[in-house]
Amino acid sequence: KQYFERVDGNIRGLIATLPAKELIRLITDPEDPEKVLVDVFNDNVRIYLGTKKNPINQKILNSALESNFQFWYLNNGITITCNSLDYPPGTRSPLVKLSDFQIVNGGQTSNALFEANKISPEKLEDVLILVRIYETKNREISQTIAETTNSQTPIKSRDLHSNDEIQRKLTVEFEAMGYFYESKTYQFKNESTELRIDALTAGQAFVAY
Repeated sequence: KQYFERVDGNIRGLIATLPAKELIRLITDPEDPEKVLVDVFNDNVRIYLGTKKNPINQKILNSALESNFQFWYLNNGITITCNSLDYPPGTRSPLVKLSDFQIVNGGQTSNALFEANKISPEKLEDVLILVRIYETKNREISQTIAETTNSQTPIKSRDLHSNDEIQRKLTVEFEAMGYFYESKTYQFKNESTELRIDALTAGQAFVAY
């Protein structure tokens, strides 16, 4: 649904909205419907970490079951590479045929949705997911896509909460006193260190006293 295509030389891209049920069908082992076809994740740099001991994957699963219609907005989606993709033109919701595909980013999301479907398949009916499909026969490009889509600066919990309302209020209050409250790491790195207050350090000091 709602697809967009782009072509640049020896690489072709298709960005679309995919029903979660179709993704689950794509990764289901044809010989054992209760299992994921692990071969489609061979080019993924990470193996599935599960939901019991991984809070992020648990949140993905909960999001699919509890906020299912919002899932498209709350998830980064998945990235697929393939040797070729084909679909009929001029179709509102075309069925895309993939050849030799690999899910190189979104393995955690894919597996979490697979688990969610086992728990409550009816709730997955309303789940949509963003998908990026890249067609290229150049193995080097495929590997680069797998690497870059999985490369990011680590995000810590203090960063995730840097825009919370309490952090915004603290920024305003400290500013009124002539200080720079850094709710984000190195937020005011160009200011004098004597006037900068790091949120993490401030929080530790508050708890200590």
